[in-house]
Amino acid sequence: MNVARGNVNIREWTRDAGIEPSLRVGIILDQDAMNAVHLRLPDQHYTIEGSVKKGTGAEPSEVPAPFVTKPHTTLHIRHAKNALMVGIDDNPAITLKSLRLSRTAPTHQLDTAKPNEGVLVHDVPTGRGFHWQKIIDQTLTGTIELLPGNRGVVLVNVLPLEDYLAGVITAEMSGTCPVDLLKAQCIVARSWLLAMSESKHDADPFDRCNDDCCQRYQGTADLNDTAIDAVRSTRGLVLLDPADNVLDANYAKCCGGISETPRAVWGMDKPGLTSIIDAPTDADERRFFPITEKNLDEYLDGDWLRTTRIYCSPNVVPASAIERYLGRVDEADDYFRWTVHYQRDELEMLLRQKLAEARQLATLRNLRVTARGVSGRARAVDLEWEDAGGKIVRARLDSEYRIRQVLHRKFLYSSAIVFHVKRDCHGQLTAVTLHGAGWGHGVGMCQIGALGMTLSGIDFKHICKHYYPESRLANVYQ
Repeated sequence: MNVARGNVNIREWTRDAGIEPSLRVGIILDQDAMNAVHLRLPDQHYTIEGSVKKGTGAEPSEVPAPFVTKPHTTLHIRHAKNALMVGIDDNPAITLKSLRLSRTAPTHQLDTAKPNEGVLVHDVPTGRGFHWQKIIDQTLTGTIELLPGNRGVVLVNVLPLEDYLAGVITAEMSGTCPVDLLKAQCIVARSWLLAMSESKHDADPFDRCNDDCCQRYQGTADLNDTAIDAVRSTRGLVLLDPADNVLDANYAKCCGGISETPRAVWGMDKPGLTSIIDAPTDADERRFFPITEKNLDEYLDGDWLRTTRIYCSPNVVPASAIERYLGRVDEADDYFRWTVHYQRDELEMLLRQKLAEARQLATLRNLRVTARGVSGRARAVDLEWEDAGGKIVRARLDSEYRIRQVLHRKFLYSSAIVFHVKRDCHGQLTAVTLHGAGWGHGVGMCQIGALGMTLSGIDFKHICKHYYPESRLANVYQ
């Protein structure tokens, strides 16, 4: 494909550039505090370039610049304060300020389209802080940079945007998904990134990280022909908002039936992002919009759920099939509707662990949702307890993220919840059951709902219009 690629970084890209940008993706972050990183190069030749660290006490060896590797070269990189100790195969380690790996004959992963093509990086954290947190191996194309952070080794993958997207759509959802789902996911992911409206990682040596803080990116491990076709056939295609700017197209795994507004989640409006009902236009489920305290219990647990046509429901995406379509780090579960139960002492222990102000909590008295978005997602939860001295203490969880972070051992699927509080004959709280809907913040495209639409025969253009009704599709580069 003879197209202009990677001549401008994503942070400087504008629509006037008319070319595909490159970006720097943080794969191993300083916060991971990894003292050692191990790499294995493929059968292609790579060039290793490194800047030598001076004044470290022992006189460092000079790395040949550039040094061309043999096939299957291994690298062992250790953190050494503001430097790296680099071992290449079985050779003595050298001290470097930084290290850069690049193919001697550069190619693009969309041209090779081979699963597990690239440099193997061992033990990469994924799902940081969420319920699916894991350590996995990743294979990466493009250029790899290694730098010393304050706490550990930092690894950055530099590559063209379209190559990056192939690793996003096969990590956010499985490459086995129908091609129209992958096309929609690709357009939405491309739009979110090119909009570049969220301040993330501004102090880091990369533009976006590889995790759910930004977008999931897991390299080439899950590439297949369907995913490659989805990226190629939508090249440069984005969503534009009503002002003709690239839409900041947020998305989440499962909306539970109604998507949320940006204001309810982040306290701000975003042009072109509105709440929608995740069902056909003639569906009776529209009677629930917006969710209120009066209709919340029925929305979460009513008889209508047995026959609902909501796209992200098990009636459209069967529970038996969901594991096949999720990303490889995800865990299959019923994310459409779910329940979490706590005895009082369990919840008290959780609050002591997760809330600094609750360290002296003795007896939990109450918890209640005090603000909600239109999808039923809690925006604020008020807590009340007695401390060890009998003093009444009140605290507030003031965002959907904080609610999800505090009210679960790992991370609550969603803040679209209702509390059912059980009390004894003296009015003392004894247990709390959370009935909930969905997985994620719920803004923008519902990924499982989009899957349900494709399984119902709906194409990617209609999927994009369903979740972003005020948007239009446009190509911003060829």
